[in-house]
Amino acid sequence: MRSLWAVALLASCLAILGASAQQGGDVSSVVSRDQFNQLLKHRNDPACPARGFYTYDAFIAAARSFPGFGTTGTRDTRYREVAAFLAQTSHETTGGSSDAPDGPYAWGYCFVEERDRSSDYCDRRSGWPCAPGRKYYGRGPIQISHNYNYGQAGRALHADLISNPDAVCSFLAFF
Repeated sequence: MRSLWAVALLASCLAILGASAQQGGDVSSVVSRDQFNQLLKHRNDPACPARGFYTYDAFIAAARSFPGFGTTGTRDTRYREVAAFLAQTSHETTGGSSDAPDGPYAWGYCFVEERDRSSDYCDRRSGWPCAPGRKYYGRGPIQISHNYNYGQAGRALHADLISNPDAVCSFLAFF
């Protein structure tokens, strides 16, 4: 059932992104502000804890930090890459259900942090230490979890996410 949900969400993203195709440029030529708002139309709903957090400008700024994202290959390849990213991250952060207004697909980016934060997601055998009192549950649009993923992401982003996993909920959210 989850895979059908993801396929339907990806198809919806592709349909919206392909509706007003533009050529060249960075990722903003693949997804416009209006398309982003249409895809994630309920992210600022009062029922969403992340309301006001995920913005188009933050998405574009983060995407520009990775020059190959949504900018290489054919037009269709670029659109598929961005659509897949938005579908996956929307799925990870959804606040919708089958009976939600506009269905479950329109409620992506409703959460910044995983709802169930009871586990610390610390694998002491991973080669990445766990900081005392820190938990490595899902955060951000990708819902990064586990100390070894925080460690590797932190290395790539030049940030100490092992000691400060909450940084993923701040300026690093879209990175």
